[in-house]
Amino acid sequence: MAIIKAPNEKYNGVSASLTFVNGKAETDEPWLIQWFKEHGYEVIEEEKEQSGVVLEKLTKDQIKAKLDELNIEYDSNDNKDVLLEKLKAAIEKSE
Repeated sequence: MAIIKAPNEKYNGVSASLTFVNGKAETDEPWLIQWFKEHGYEVIEEEKEQSGVVLEKLTKDQIKAKLDELNIEYDSNDNKDVLLEKLKAAIEKSE
């Protein structure tokens, strides 16, 4: 989930299909999040959690272990950010 903040904090209306109330809207759509970032809106993204664990706080080895549990392939040379994106994608597909 991401909170999108309009430049005008009192804005009430629809922009790019999102309804803003008092300058704020919410979305899970990655393309909308990116669109608003590119158009100068403040975007506050919540950290993804799985079973109460904040994924960003996992070590590289912990992420690899979770990918192994989910039978997700990865390259042993992948950096933490690449592994984390694969884990997030796998979690989103399973929801």
